[in-house]
Amino acid sequence: MDKNQIIIAGWDENYTKDLCAILEKERYVPILVPSLPEAKAQLKKQHCRVMLIDLDQIILDNLFLKELQKEYPFLGLVGLSSRKFHQELEEAMRRYIDACFEKLPDYGDLLYWLKALFDPPRTG
Repeated sequence: MDKNQIIIAGWDENYTKDLCAILEKERYVPILVPSLPEAKAQLKKQHCRVMLIDLDQIILDNLFLKELQKEYPFLGLVGLSSRKFHQELEEAMRRYIDACFEKLPDYGDLLYWLKALFDPPRTG
């Protein structure tokens, strides 16, 4: 089991190709799945700490997200979008999505967030 696995649910071919290349360069292992149910099936097979959800490609279901959070409480859910605001996702963003990043060619903020999640600073 690789501890740096990241599920990517739904994808835009060009953006995801570049994203996967950057993630692999940073020693993360991206696992592409086309839907949230397939992402959940992947979680049953192996432990993943983060799921990136392409909000431009996936229709979110709050009940599904609630069940996912209950079943996998340590899973970080991160939205990726070409839009800055999703009014229709207000509840999902408030309750279930831990972070959301705009799809930009600069992945610095996302990589910083992932590093903080996977390699938190040690105290003491």
